[in-house]
Amino acid sequence: MKTPTLKDRAYEYIRHKLKMCEYMPGEAINEVKIMEETGIGRTPVREAVLSLKEEGLIEIRPRKGTFASPITEFQINESYQIRRLLEPAAAVKYKQRFDKGILLDYDALFEHLDTSDDEKYYDLDIRFHQSIINATGNPMLMDFYEKVMFTQYRIGIYNSVRGMARKENYYLEHHDIIRALLEEDDKGIEEACVRHISRSQIISLKALKYGN
Repeated sequence: MKTPTLKDRAYEYIRHKLKMCEYMPGEAINEVKIMEETGIGRTPVREAVLSLKEEGLIEIRPRKGTFASPITEFQINESYQIRRLLEPAAAVKYKQRFDKGILLDYDALFEHLDTSDDEKYYDLDIRFHQSIINATGNPMLMDFYEKVMFTQYRIGIYNSVRGMARKENYYLEHHDIIRALLEEDDKGIEEACVRHISRSQIISLKALKYGN
């Protein structure tokens, strides 16, 4: 395994803070403070910031500074539209590829998860939904979806920070998807996926509206 460079370390450090909304959307990012916190020099930190800018996670505003990219209504609608188009289709088409034992393991994890732990909560959620796309076996699609789900993770954490994370039906909605996959029920798979994704979108839009 390749040893991480100083740029890699700075990149992962900043990216994690962006994902967990430790840098809230629109918040200024102090590169000097990052250098002090990580012990990494100016050049690797700056290179990491520029890489994250290329990914759309950071904005550099001339004469103003460096900022965490905002979460916008367009971004929310775009990412949930992608999910609504891809997840139900992939789950239906590749339903026979899902290992039933793994699906049951996911069901148990969802049922017993401590939903007060945001990181564990969203780690499991993202891992499950990514697994639906991974069932296609298409590396390009899988890589693309990882980027989509990073945005979804950040949106979810933002919802939680704003006190609007929708966790009360968390288990039941995932259970419905898993049950439909176990039964290889095309209509049930599509309806459960779309219902879950659409409800999450509504909450995300509300969190953005009341957070601004």
